[in-house]
Amino acid sequence: MFKDSWLTVIGVGPGSGEYVTPAARRAAAAAEVLIGGRKALDLFADLECEKMLITGDLERLRDFLLKIRGRPTAVLVSGDPGLFSLLPWVKRQFPGEKINVIPGISSIQLAFARLACGWEDVVFLSCHGRSLEVLEPYLPRLKSAQVRLAILTGGANTPPVIGRYLVDHGLEGLMVWVGIELGGDGEQTAWLTAAELAHSDFLGPGVVIAGCEPD
Repeated sequence: MFKDSWLTVIGVGPGSGEYVTPAARRAAAAAEVLIGGRKALDLFADLECEKMLITGDLERLRDFLLKIRGRPTAVLVSGDPGLFSLLPWVKRQFPGEKINVIPGISSIQLAFARLACGWEDVVFLSCHGRSLEVLEPYLPRLKSAQVRLAILTGGANTPPVIGRYLVDHGLEGLMVWVGIELGGDGEQTAWLTAAELAHSDFLGPGVVIAGCEPD
């Protein structure tokens, strides 16, 4: 795994051990250093290696990566590395270097699996650490049922916050699907109107899907 590069970015899925792929587990086991959030590191609590907890301090993370450069290192990211993860940031820190990437199962994949629905034409957005204004260009198309959105939530932008934003823009009757803690013991899902979502207690990290209708 680390013969051609010292650095691997591993997608560890939505946070449950049963959704960590065998390839992800092999890559993590081959690393001398594991870097990730608390939930991601807990998935590999059985591995005896050096571990670093990722916080919001990316400058500290960069300094640590430069310090251990050359040692077999795995950066653990939730979901899939190709979907709103640290992968682009890692690549910017080490331009021109080869970085191995192990794909994972995203919460968006799980969301559409719960709906037994394809997602070939869906627009993916993230409001985790981003302004809700990323939704604005799609609001007219939501009103006319011309687009389907899958919105990752997290941090201050919880599903109820998304619901309130939709209500404030005249979409209070829009049907949305919400799922939090997908794949974990605390999983909750529901079909709600945007107005109902705005007053719900779906507070964990999750997915809001808009532009679909329940079967």
